[in-house]
Amino acid sequence: MIFLIIFSFVLLIIYSYVGCRFLWPMKIPYFYKIILLIVLSLFYLLPIITFVFYFNKIENNVIRIIAWFGYTGLGTVSLLFFIQISVDLLSIIKSIFIKKNHFNPHRRAFIQLSVKGIIGGLGAIGTVWGLYNAVKTPIIKKVQIPIQNLPKELENIRMAQITDLHVSTMITDKYVEKVSQTLYNMNPDILFFTGDAADGSVESLGSHMETLEKIKPKYGKYFVTGNHEYYSDMNGWLRLIENLGFKILINESQIININNSTVMITGIPDRSGKHFSSFHKTDMEKAVGGMPECDLKILLTHQPKDVEHAVKYNFDLQLSGHTHGGQYFPFSLLVQMAHPFLKGLHKRGNTWVYINQGTGYWGPPLRIGTEPEITEITLRA
Repeated sequence: MIFLIIFSFVLLIIYSYVGCRFLWPMKIPYFYKIILLIVLSLFYLLPIITFVFYFNKIENNVIRIIAWFGYTGLGTVSLLFFIQISVDLLSIIKSIFIKKNHFNPHRRAFIQLSVKGIIGGLGAIGTVWGLYNAVKTPIIKKVQIPIQNLPKELENIRMAQITDLHVSTMITDKYVEKVSQTLYNMNPDILFFTGDAADGSVESLGSHMETLEKIKPKYGKYFVTGNHEYYSDMNGWLRLIENLGFKILINESQIININNSTVMITGIPDRSGKHFSSFHKTDMEKAVGGMPECDLKILLTHQPKDVEHAVKYNFDLQLSGHTHGGQYFPFSLLVQMAHPFLKGLHKRGNTWVYINQGTGYWGPPLRIGTEPEITEITLRA
């Protein structure tokens, strides 16, 4: 309930700003302004209605249509908000540093109309481009990571990572089938799934993930929870994911032998898990306690912020998601401020950290400056 109130308030600010600064100043008849503001108000309500239905586990085709209109509208309005506020800030800076000119009123009106047209055009283009990027088949991002003292036997191992799939009323079995087929064609030796599998009830959405069962890597499939696992039926989703063949790691390590070399795969729950279950509180001592020295140590954790654990416990590699790469610009600038890494490969101490941009999306079906991703990781000495 608290999240819904905060979400509604933030949306109110965004939609109100667009209404007051973009729509209302338009040089169009008063009647049309009122119509546009009513439409804007309806689009404000649609994401909130979707959330209310989601929390009450009401999921059907009508809700799916509402979600598509609501979240696509949210994407467009948020783009208009960022563009309009940028124009307004530039106007304020100009008024401070540049002497005011007395334009011809007709010329001023033409300039204002042109600016509105540019803002609206950018919002429309951004929506179409972002929607295309969000729903297309995920790209395969190939990454090579150098590991100090890596045994030669591990150099040819191919690891795949998916994350933030967010199966929902918008991301359904058709999209998951594309992901599964891509993974099947890749035929990785190991598959990692670093959280946020779905948004909604297992009863309504569980069947959408069935095609992931056909992926059978030689050295197994591993899953760790993301924050969204705790927002609906946590136990139901974990049972389903386990039935799909994934080993779920909750403060646990698994040692596998590859060509006489040992790999330790450690998984910890999302850092928000402690608020929902004491069993899901991050416990690194429990996760690695009693484990022998291995040739390679990999930490699976949903959020990049957990790099502190990876460095402290001398992991060679951390795999994470959560950020979606920022999902779409300029919202990505805010996401960047909240996390140590946004996307791609980074290094902290002796630990490499890779952040997948997200295989699905959450909220507005937009991606600008990012792409849905399946990562293919190979290691070299």
